[in-house]
Amino acid sequence: MIDATPLQHVLGIHTVTIELRVVVQGLLLVLALAVAFAIRRRRLALSSTTFALIASGLLLDLVSIGMPQADAAAARKVAAAAVVLFLFGVIRLALEAIDALTRRGRAHFSTIFKDLLMFSLWGIVVGTVLYTDFGVQPLSILTTTTVVAAVVGLALQETLSNIFTGLMLQLSKPFEPGDWVRSGQFVGRVKGIGWRSTTLVTRANERLDVPNTTIGKDVMVNYGDGEVADEVSVGISYDVPPNRAREVIVRALHDVPHVQQQPPPVVMPWEYGDSAIRYRVKYWISDFTLAEEIHADVVSNLWYALRRHRMEIPFPIRTLRRAPSVHPPEADYQKEMLQQLRKVDFLRELDENSLRMLLPSVEEREFGSGETLMRQGEAGETMYIIRRGVVEVLAHGEDGSDRHIATLGSPHVIGEGALLTGEARNATVRAKTDVEVIEVSRESFTHLFKHNPNTANAISEIVATRLSERMAALARGSEGDGRSGRSRWLLSKMREIFDF
Repeated sequence: MIDATPLQHVLGIHTVTIELRVVVQGLLLVLALAVAFAIRRRRLALSSTTFALIASGLLLDLVSIGMPQADAAAARKVAAAAVVLFLFGVIRLALEAIDALTRRGRAHFSTIFKDLLMFSLWGIVVGTVLYTDFGVQPLSILTTTTVVAAVVGLALQETLSNIFTGLMLQLSKPFEPGDWVRSGQFVGRVKGIGWRSTTLVTRANERLDVPNTTIGKDVMVNYGDGEVADEVSVGISYDVPPNRAREVIVRALHDVPHVQQQPPPVVMPWEYGDSAIRYRVKYWISDFTLAEEIHADVVSNLWYALRRHRMEIPFPIRTLRRAPSVHPPEADYQKEMLQQLRKVDFLRELDENSLRMLLPSVEEREFGSGETLMRQGEAGETMYIIRRGVVEVLAHGEDGSDRHIATLGSPHVIGEGALLTGEARNATVRAKTDVEVIEVSRESFTHLFKHNPNTANAISEIVATRLSERMAALARGSEGDGRSGRSRWLLSKMREIFDF
């Protein structure tokens, strides 16, 4: 076959010699096969099937060139099939390249428009080849197959409904690939919209293929646009004033990671239950992917916060239950608290009577891992003796970041500087594990200093040394006032605060 084939006209090599045409097509065939083999098992935007189609077209065209002159009609049909396969591959390659550029590496995407355009172009290619090489009128084919198309349309009514619903979803864009959505009972992240169904991936990494018509009929909830509100419900004893409960709950939510502070959380006393007032706690999150983890952290932090503030979460009143004892017998409890106070260096030398003056305001507190015990810049009315667990001391730098200062455990004391001087906290302390502390308030020291002013001298000496060391760590070597100067300054501040 000497005349140029349709594919050679497409390639633009029909003007050169037959030998050179064969060489060019052979090189292109080898290249297409090599690329198809190289990417056959790789997850790339370009598929090996695309290059296999191109290679098949080139191979069929070479076969048609080598067919004898007696089989000219058959060679013409093979050449027509070759150009169709080759153009199929080229169209697919172009659309895959465009799709890869437009989605820019996103893992979630939809191909329905790409597939529709691909099938349309393939139809045009087949119709053109039939008309130019075989003289077949495409319109005559459409006319003669009207009845068949009607029968097929009725048989595929549901499938066609899914296809057109998918097209409408693509045009109206109620969600984007990657959004979290809820449609009926289905909740998941949108991976893409196909001809028949929309693919959702759940939190359990389950792949759901939801028919497009199901999504089109149900109400669609999209969690992918800005902050999303979530809420928990908690019952708190009638003995707790609602405003006090609201204050404690909002403060507890302040330390939960990923809970937005703008808009601020909302705490609403909602109803009178059998044994408690029910509160609805609404808060906002920016990433619905973490909704379950954030919900768990909120519930956990609320438990610790309410327990610390002696706010009971009652059992239903009809439940017969004997409340467990919070403390051991009074004498044993006081003895244990005195032992804990003796572990503090600036309280160790106090006599028994002086130490007992602190007991009335001593409380046990629990903090969950990640909670903030005290925050830099806040007023300090209490100090904590670490009884169990580990805390991290952080200083807020000028660049806005938190700088690690120290890691402390039992029996370290935190917050004594602000308690004794009345100044703001100079560091933030956050629980690294679950922490149990003994809280000593300013009220107890007021009682002690008024009855025994001499104890203030000894305490100021020891605390001054610690404050000098801590301020040096916070300032990274900045000069201080010296131990004696700081002790006198601290004692004067204590006289001013405690009025003795």
